[in-house]
Amino acid sequence: MIVSDTLSFANMVAKEIDHAHLKRNLYVEKLSSGKKINNSSDDVGALSSKIKQSGDLKRLQGVKNIVQNAKSYLEARDGALQTVHSVYDRMSQLATMSMDITKNQSDRDNYEREFQSLREEAIQISREKFNGIALFRDKEYTLVNKGAKINWTDSKAEVDALSASDKNNTHYLATITSELEQLEIAFQIGSVGINAWLGANDVVEEGKWTWTEGPDAGTLFWDGDENGTETDGLFANWGGGEPNDHGSAAPGEENYLQISQGSTPAGSWNDLPDTNTTGSSLQPTGYVRETDQNDLTQADDEAGGSFSLPNALFQRFILSSMISINTMDDSQKALFSLDAALEGILDSRAIVGASISRINKELKGLDDNLIQKEQSLSRIEDVDMARAATQLAKAEIKIQTTATVFAQANELFNKRNYVAELL
Repeated sequence: MIVSDTLSFANMVAKEIDHAHLKRNLYVEKLSSGKKINNSSDDVGALSSKIKQSGDLKRLQGVKNIVQNAKSYLEARDGALQTVHSVYDRMSQLATMSMDITKNQSDRDNYEREFQSLREEAIQISREKFNGIALFRDKEYTLVNKGAKINWTDSKAEVDALSASDKNNTHYLATITSELEQLEIAFQIGSVGINAWLGANDVVEEGKWTWTEGPDAGTLFWDGDENGTETDGLFANWGGGEPNDHGSAAPGEENYLQISQGSTPAGSWNDLPDTNTTGSSLQPTGYVRETDQNDLTQADDEAGGSFSLPNALFQRFILSSMISINTMDDSQKALFSLDAALEGILDSRAIVGASISRINKELKGLDDNLIQKEQSLSRIEDVDMARAATQLAKAEIKIQTTATVFAQANELFNKRNYVAELL
């Protein structure tokens, strides 16, 4: 009986000490980590909520970084516009100075050299990129050289597939609706150098040449054969004696438009069948792709919400022949053009400014949301330091007192007269 009581008491005290040690270790871990929940055994429900809110917080921070990058992009665009404004303002001053009747031609030649240098600087700025993204997202032209014969239908299918997969741009076979657009293509890709398809045909009605792609789809630009006429003052660049097939709109007839190196002059237009078997002097081995760079889509929350950043452009003077101050008359025309260009820059800066304001509003909202989520997560996972310290102190006191009680009890048991109790 005595032995049984002693063992029972010892087991009870040992359990109390073990329990106190577990409590002590738990609160030591909480105090050292600062976290209320360190293991799934602490609180499964709270742990699940913590994991979810931590994920939301990381996604929200990622969105904030994206929006901040967009702001940097817009600020770079605004800085470029500000520089172009300064450039055009100086060009206007030069144009005004060139109109001075007391200046001789040598003076005007000097003004002209600076004028054209500034024009080229503005063109260079228009092609600047921010981390690979064009600051000024206008039309872009690409010569796609397949290095092998390709027909018109397959060329169109390639471009259409690219457009379908690109949410930020619209691609189509190029349409050339003005001499200025042809100059822009030459500026961007140089001499085409190969036979290349364009986005037009007269399939619906023989002799009615119509642009079939992009925003100009359905626009009739040429009526008739080689003796036909441009319609509504639109642009055409047929080679000598072209278009020369007057059969029908049936398959195999010359119903599709190409830039031809075999026509005279080289690089003018020619009509050709939708085939890849024409002789090498005329058969296209590629196509000219036109790209409308759409507004950029900007994410603004972790759930996939977004808004658009509108394009902002400025008037460019691609060739020196487009604007000059060699003579007083040219200077007067240049001044008129530059005044309009400067007004356009102000409008573009207004667009950029509005976008930056929208970005700042989005950033403010994201910051507020981040603070709320961080506070919510803190309430779930951050330990109450005062309470944890108190619980740790209680656990340590319990360990000490239990050990003291055990030692005292052991001493009492040792002093007892066990022999007398057995009698």
